[in-house]
Amino acid sequence: MASAREHIRNLVASGDTFDQPAKELRELQLDAAREAFAAHRERIPLLRTRAEETGVHEITAPADLVPLLFSHTSYKSYPVSLITAGRWDRLLRWYTTVSVVEPGDVDLAGVADIDDWTDRITAAGHRPYITSGTSGKVSFLNCDGTDLRFLHDILENLTCWPDPLPPKPTRRGYLLAPASGPMRSIDGFRWHADVFARPEETHLLTDEPLRVSELMSSALLRRRMAEGTATPQEIGSFEAASETRERQLGAAMTRIVDDIAAHRDEPLLIAGMNNQQFALIQALRERGVPDGSLHPDTLVLSGGGNKGRALPDDYQQQLAAFYHGVRRVRSYGMTELQGSCLACESGRYHVPPWVIPLILDEPGERLLNPEHGVVEGRFAFLDVSLSGRWGGLISGDRVSVDFSPCDCGRPGPAVLPDIRRYGDLGGDDKITCAATLDSYVRGMIHG
Repeated sequence: MASAREHIRNLVASGDTFDQPAKELRELQLDAAREAFAAHRERIPLLRTRAEETGVHEITAPADLVPLLFSHTSYKSYPVSLITAGRWDRLLRWYTTVSVVEPGDVDLAGVADIDDWTDRITAAGHRPYITSGTSGKVSFLNCDGTDLRFLHDILENLTCWPDPLPPKPTRRGYLLAPASGPMRSIDGFRWHADVFARPEETHLLTDEPLRVSELMSSALLRRRMAEGTATPQEIGSFEAASETRERQLGAAMTRIVDDIAAHRDEPLLIAGMNNQQFALIQALRERGVPDGSLHPDTLVLSGGGNKGRALPDDYQQQLAAFYHGVRRVRSYGMTELQGSCLACESGRYHVPPWVIPLILDEPGERLLNPEHGVVEGRFAFLDVSLSGRWGGLISGDRVSVDFSPCDCGRPGPAVLPDIRRYGDLGGDDKITCAATLDSYVRGMIHG
């Protein structure tokens, strides 16, 4: 007999993922939460310590989960000195406190830098996805093989839900991102290309991988520049390297823009964060490509919000106008979630069944979930599908969630479109993948 967590994972391919009766789903989710807590408490020391400190020994109701939630800073709580000094064994020891990775699983012999370190964890059957921040630290969010397969199942079965696309490679592909790198957005773009783009017809922004070491050193230097502690030589080298990269990426982006303009009558796959997508449509308009003129079977993947780089207030409306008539993935999510909350016909973001939404007060201490109706608060959750790490987390997002049935006819809960920020707990300076990729391709059109 399948466990509660397996039952919930299997809903991805059921054809009625978001149509489960609310009462029955809540009971199933609570059983799955008990299973996840029991499994992860034994393997993740930070969760075990949190449970002991708060006195939570079993899950009897959603409120029991609140003291067990991690903040985003939990996943970057290591000292930077471990990386600068090359103490890869001690960094791994830290990683084993927030994930299911065991020290003996990972071969650290000959590790030269943080990229080698993440590659070794990947070679051991895990995937340490990162998000970046201005402090020079990155968060390491562990996924195991089960998690990666589940993510792939989501894109094969739910892309463009509520009218999901069949998994057929029929499009010419354009990925506005590096060729590879330990970010879920980059993997997601590549997986979508594998499923929905024609083989050998996917164009990349660059064949170079995204390197964690470059992200961290760049963030650290930018911070020192803001503080006035960087040397003139360091600043000069940084600016010269940035200008070179921007010229290279600008030329690559120009080639992509020209190719899209030439093939706009064919089905396309265009994947990139909102900052890159906005720059792309501006360049296409300059080439004379009118709004709403792309092939209707074109698939557009975007996301990330307006973070890290200024976009006009109407950027979403401009994206919608240019991509009018094509297939677009509309969702609300974050790297910490498996998949996303997907938009229904009424424009509300339905929380997937493997995610238990926990709406908290602004300090992140008290559960506000109602039986029915709308509540506003800080978005927190337990993702019961995760195997590689504990899926309980408090975000910095201020959301309104309707726990009543949606106008589309499906049961709640659903996140309403007006999503804002409280700021992260604990002074976290998180920047999401959108901003990271944006800095990577800054100046790509006019650089």
